[in-house]
Amino acid sequence: MKKVILSISAMLFVGAMSYAQGSLSNDSHVDQSGSWQTATVSQKGFNQESHVTQKNMSNTSTVDQGLNPSQISFFGYGLSNGNEATVLQDGKRNTAYISQNNWSNQATQTQMGDDNNATIWQDEVGSLNPLLNQGHDKATQSQTGKHNTAIIDQGTTGNPVPTVFASCDPSPIFPGAPVLPTGYNVANQTQNGNWNKAYASQGGLSNVSNQTQNAASYASSSDKNESNHYQYGNSNLANSTQTGFRNLENVLQIGNNNKSYGTQNTVGFYSAGNMSLVCQQGSNLLSTVTQSN
Repeated sequence: MKKVILSISAMLFVGAMSYAQGSLSNDSHVDQSGSWQTATVSQKGFNQESHVTQKNMSNTSTVDQGLNPSQISFFGYGLSNGNEATVLQDGKRNTAYISQNNWSNQATQTQMGDDNNATIWQDEVGSLNPLLNQGHDKATQSQTGKHNTAIIDQGTTGNPVPTVFASCDPSPIFPGAPVLPTGYNVANQTQNGNWNKAYASQGGLSNVSNQTQNAASYASSSDKNESNHYQYGNSNLANSTQTGFRNLENVLQIGNNNKSYGTQNTVGFYSAGNMSLVCQQGSNLLSTVTQSN
């Protein structure tokens, strides 16, 4: 077992921390307070745990557990199990990235402030055994502030994030690449504030996703949130709740049990302006969109 606890305070200075671990049980804690900090943690093996906390602005956190999207597994090399990562950033213009592959993954990122970006990638990298290509996935991101972007990719690496599905009917038939079995998926993103964007992309197996966006209590023409769900195969679901002004929701579900829902509410003295596009290609379908001013 390796356990690393790092606490760094560097107010108003540039700081960097990089750490790599490979073992049967890795545990890493990084705590940085200042601006322009960089924390990089790389873990390969089993029972991995990583916690990163950064305060102030323009900080970058990168946590890789197992292989990352640019790597390929040869004969089981780089397979990992029991991944858990948590990133907390408090401030503006921060970037958080978590990469996890293989089994029993769980990732959580929380950002408080404006102009932040958070990405979680959970996917299986090319094992020849299809049973090893089923990650147990799960991911949660929460952002408070404005002009934030949250992205979760569970099993669609290699597919571009779709542009708004050429008005469907029934046009999109993407997945060219991945969608194998990928994993038990889930995802969950919550954004509180205005001008936020959330993307959830899931390839195959149990899916779900769930995105909640809340604008300021009095909506104005600047309160515009965007929620995007891309689900390609198996049990699907989706689900979006938005409050505010001129919200946009895009949902693409291509196969199996589908569903969707929706709900967009305008709050305050302004009215109208919400948009919802839902495309469902096959299987049990259903969709409910509720819009109110």
